[in-house]
Amino acid sequence: MILLQIELDFYKITLIGSALGLILGLIPLVLGFIKKKRKYAMFGFLGSLIGGALLGIFLSIPIAAIFTWLILRKSNNEPAEVVVVNETPIDVKVENIENR
Repeated sequence: MILLQIELDFYKITLIGSALGLILGLIPLVLGFIKKKRKYAMFGFLGSLIGGALLGIFLSIPIAAIFTWLILRKSNNEPAEVVVVNETPIDVKVENIENR
């Protein structure tokens, strides 16, 4: 039986991490373009790619998950609704105790 010895050096490990980051970075990239949030899409893709090159899946998975969440969450840009409860407010006087 012939066993192939796999020798991984720093360059190969970085390439494998970058490939994993590229694959995981496609998730926020595609979702961002679908939801028209291109800024988050590009930052998520590039962050996952660079994070994969640096620390592999330990950094690319959290980056992809965070940017996917940022893309899919509902934005708070809707204006707040103001409801008037009492149209005839009461008169309140505030007295200063020092002036007595």
